[in-house]
Amino acid sequence: MEGGAAGAAKALGASVSPGGAVEAGEGTTARPVGLEARSREGALQGRALQTGCFCRGSGTQQSVLKGPVPQEEGLADSFSAFSEFGLQLLRQLRDYFPATNSTAVYRLELLLKCLGKLQLFQPSFEICPFETELNMDIAAALKRGNREWFDKLLNTQSPREQPGPQRLAGLVKLADTIYEDLQSCYGIYASLFHSIIKVDFFTLTFRQLERLVAEEAWVLTEELSPKMTLEVASGLFELYLTLADIQRFWSSIPGRDSRSLALAGIHAPFLPAVKLWLQVLRDQTKWRLQGAVDVDTLEPMDASSKHSSSAATASLCFSHIQELWACLAWPDPAQAQTLGTQLSQDLCEAALFYTELLRKKVDAQPGAAGEALCVVLNDVELLRKAAGQALRGLAWPEGAAGLEGTLPRPLLSCTQALDEDLQREARTVTAHLTSKMVGDVRKYVQHVSLSPDSIQNDEAVAPLLKYLDEKLALLNASLVKENLSRVLEALWELLLQAILQALGANRDVSADFYGRFHFTLEVEPHGSLSCLNSWFLAPLPLPPGTSWQLLITAQALVNFFHAEGQGLPLESLRDGSYKRLEEELRLHQCSTRECIEQYYLDKLKQRSLEHNRFGRLSVRCHYEAAEQRLAVEVLHAADLLPLDANGLSDPFVIVELGPPHLFPLVRSQRTQVKSRTLHPVYDELFYFSVPAEACRRRGACVLFTVMDHDWLSTNDFAGEAALGLGSVGGVARPQVGGSARAGQPVTLHLRRPRAQGE
Repeated sequence: MEGGAAGAAKALGASVSPGGAVEAGEGTTARPVGLEARSREGALQGRALQTGCFCRGSGTQQSVLKGPVPQEEGLADSFSAFSEFGLQLLRQLRDYFPATNSTAVYRLELLLKCLGKLQLFQPSFEICPFETELNMDIAAALKRGNREWFDKLLNTQSPREQPGPQRLAGLVKLADTIYEDLQSCYGIYASLFHSIIKVDFFTLTFRQLERLVAEEAWVLTEELSPKMTLEVASGLFELYLTLADIQRFWSSIPGRDSRSLALAGIHAPFLPAVKLWLQVLRDQTKWRLQGAVDVDTLEPMDASSKHSSSAATASLCFSHIQELWACLAWPDPAQAQTLGTQLSQDLCEAALFYTELLRKKVDAQPGAAGEALCVVLNDVELLRKAAGQALRGLAWPEGAAGLEGTLPRPLLSCTQALDEDLQREARTVTAHLTSKMVGDVRKYVQHVSLSPDSIQNDEAVAPLLKYLDEKLALLNASLVKENLSRVLEALWELLLQAILQALGANRDVSADFYGRFHFTLEVEPHGSLSCLNSWFLAPLPLPPGTSWQLLITAQALVNFFHAEGQGLPLESLRDGSYKRLEEELRLHQCSTRECIEQYYLDKLKQRSLEHNRFGRLSVRCHYEAAEQRLAVEVLHAADLLPLDANGLSDPFVIVELGPPHLFPLVRSQRTQVKSRTLHPVYDELFYFSVPAEACRRRGACVLFTVMDHDWLSTNDFAGEAALGLGSVGGVARPQVGGSARAGQPVTLHLRRPRAQGE
């Protein structure tokens, strides 16, 4: 049997030099120095080997060694030499068994198994070569090796003799190396040591290295705090990120508590450096955005994207800021709020700075094509999404008062304000884009208005719809969905205004003229031509013999822009200017009487607006069926407008029935003038001989007009109010043979339709 260090070395793939020195075998990265067996005479003297065994080879083959004392001593020396050899290798674990070398890791496993066997044999021998438990020796060797490895790194990368700024760069590298080493310890070494020899290698190594690097960091930050510069702040910021990663690495393991670490509270001395570095980050972000816009050609990056290169750069910048904040993970809530608020404001400032750069670039190209504006619009939308996501990722801990999953109030306000600014910018670009279509839209709308009555409606509308279809097909291919909706809304409003303008320029025309525009707005698809709009579909060949005029006959502007759910929702299409246009078209097709009735209906609808602004009027009305007359009682008014120089008025009330064609023989009546008051009391009753049937007609009402009496000039208008006759007692259910009982007083709020600008 080969004994001593030579046998152990060969078992691990090493070779023995003639002088007894052990050389590293294949797969190792360094050459160990010679080892001399350390005798443990105190453990061997006076003890005799009575029984024992030592396993050689594999399988179940065993050879039992029994013999005189010299053989016992040889066996003890072999055990001692092997253990010393193994401990020496473990002290230089990172040199001989690097985690990146699978062969070396396998040999480490063999070594640990051998040491594990020795540990199992220990209680079986009365003559034991070990003074202490072997795993304790292993732990001591690992600690000693960790310290030697750290000191070597420190002297190489960050010697204490160097000035603080020079040491800082080396300490950053040292901290990075320690973090990588701890990852290797946890991912590779820890399981081997724990499963084979029951040694918690990771905890042992982490606590030792964490304490050592924390001591160096505390000393260096105290030295550099009075010498804070941008360069020093950048280095300290980078160092803190690595130290925070080390601390979080420990906390990420179940059952670990980072509060007991030496790095706990290490963030405090780094706060000034972090604040200064955030200023550097803000300037660097703007510089990077400026460079990206300068080289941007305002063209899509590739066939799969619709934004330009500068938008991708901006999105990446904001993503990096969000990742940086996550890595920073500032533990103090109050300080985190200060840092997060500043970072969010800087991010918003950078986003608006980017949109300003885009605007200047477009303004520098007065003849910028619609394609370039589409790209800019897509850039703004991508920026809005990226900035919003980054801001939401900047949330900081608010302590016990904060709600889980909600943004802190300052961050929420900042996010909402930026979104509004970017939405406004998107609308500005959209307006710029649609302004290039104003002339064409007006031209085709004018074509509809000037087409002779002999031309069919579908033929008159055909050029307009063809133009819109071609334009929207291009926009659909160039814009993202959100921007396409914006442009559709702007184009729809532009089209409605153009039609309203055409109607205003053609007042005295036939009803067919207005009917044509009504057809333009909302003709329904019919027959086999009820197909989808072509602008949101891939180009399809037309059926043989089908002309363009026939295809667009099945389309109307509402259906065209709705595009069967692919365009704008019907609710938004039929709102705002559309209602105004539809009402004007309807009125132009109505008779004179219908228009007058609509005028009075509008007065009834508006009676509840502008409460108390122009005063109130209390009245009471009922219909006396026996006498076939309407009784109207004017009670009093309050809070009227002061229309005289003395701050008062001389009000009176004119009472009349309308519309005139329903009550052609009824004359208006008026109350007495009440001098110098804003709260007149009248208590005057008026009768109007009218049939109940006329009071039930559409639009029938009592109109009260309050005037200010002037002796030397025209009376001044103070306000008006209307009361529908359909709700008056005795009108809906006439009482034949008796008088209807007077109802309760009604308070009407006066309004001044001619003074809306006041």
